[in-house]
Amino acid sequence: MSGQENGQRPLAKRTARRRVSLERWEQIKTAYASGIGLREIARNMGIPAGTVLARAKREGWSKQINHAKSLAKRDDTSTAVTTFEAVSASIHQRGERHIERMAGVSERGVDHIETMDGPEILGSIDQIEKLDKVARRTFKLDDNAAGPDIEALQILSIGGSVHLGREH
Repeated sequence: MSGQENGQRPLAKRTARRRVSLERWEQIKTAYASGIGLREIARNMGIPAGTVLARAKREGWSKQINHAKSLAKRDDTSTAVTTFEAVSASIHQRGERHIERMAGVSERGVDHIETMDGPEILGSIDQIEKLDKVARRTFKLDDNAAGPDIEALQILSIGGSVHLGREH
């Protein structure tokens, strides 16, 4: 029985199977993940639909895509910021800026004190002690102080301000 008798083409006219590259399979998988149907992808790429369907089933593309989508949904819920969290973050940032500014004031004050002579230092001891107290609190050097008082910082950030003036 020849090839023509059983309905098959002669071997010379038969089209050769070609292999689909890994890069092309990745493109197919990406297109499928974006929502395009496997049969439509196969038709557009000139690949037999059975080949594409079999590969997708064998490698579990649907399960992988559904798993990735469920993870993405879980991540989306955690990005929402409540009003309380936003206000809290804002107050915290303002407190941090206040601490930085007070650290700068303390450092400039100490620089100034270092330029003073002995009698001038003794005459300004009250102001120097206040500056020392602020610096210790700001830099968390006191054993008793756990750092700046958050309530005081909130009050200061709302409208008050602190001035360290020198008395002559």
